[in-house]
Amino acid sequence: MKNTAGMHHGIAIVSMIMIALGELLLFSGNVTLGVAVHILNLQMIIVSMFIRAEETSRTVLDKQILQSLLLLLLLRIINVSMPFFFTMTLYWYPLIYSPMFISIYLIFRYQNASFDDIGMNTRHLRYYIPLALIIGAILAWVEYRIIHPEPLIPELGIANMLTLVIIMFVFVGLVEELIFRSILQTKLQQLMEPWEGLLVASILFGIMHSGYGSVSELMFATAAGLLIGYIYQKTGSLPFVTVIHGTTNVLLFGVLPHIL
Repeated sequence: MKNTAGMHHGIAIVSMIMIALGELLLFSGNVTLGVAVHILNLQMIIVSMFIRAEETSRTVLDKQILQSLLLLLLLRIINVSMPFFFTMTLYWYPLIYSPMFISIYLIFRYQNASFDDIGMNTRHLRYYIPLALIIGAILAWVEYRIIHPEPLIPELGIANMLTLVIIMFVFVGLVEELIFRSILQTKLQQLMEPWEGLLVASILFGIMHSGYGSVSELMFATAAGLLIGYIYQKTGSLPFVTVIHGTTNVLLFGVLPHIL
């Protein structure tokens, strides 16, 4: 059993490399092969969970990191394989992100994570929320200059904006912040130096934006991941970073395409 003590650590490294490879294939337009790499990666992680190893704190952390990588793979596979049921792309997002809540809940339960462990607290929100709105607005403006996305809503009406806000905050923003910050970054920072964990999580966050097919967007998403991850590291506030993320997406995909 001792010979397998470092096995999960090695698998975690291989898995992250395979995530980068799969996303690179998606970036280059080879969707079928990219998804195949992700599915193979997912199966490798699942099989590794059944291999017994010496239960040290290092092994437990390695397994928890593998669980967080499973979430990345699951999110991407659902994203790519989900058929379109609606004429508006906006309604596609709840179908992709809502199943992730179940997996996230199961991982939190398995890891015995408390609300405070995942940053689910309301401390200092009266200061964080205004600052989050400002940061989100700046990120949205910069990202808009990079990708110039089409609007996800036909016009800036109250009903359209309310729908967009709910979807981008409750589904997209919250799910991605739970995965990348509350789970992945937190576990990586427990396993390595805090700055190393922040960097790795941010690079993975950036890589997962390969679908835009833009090197500039990959670089921006990585930088944004570093900023948001650093804020989470310093404040431990999931609401803070979720509002940043949600505000960015609402402005990027709703407001800015209509006014610029």
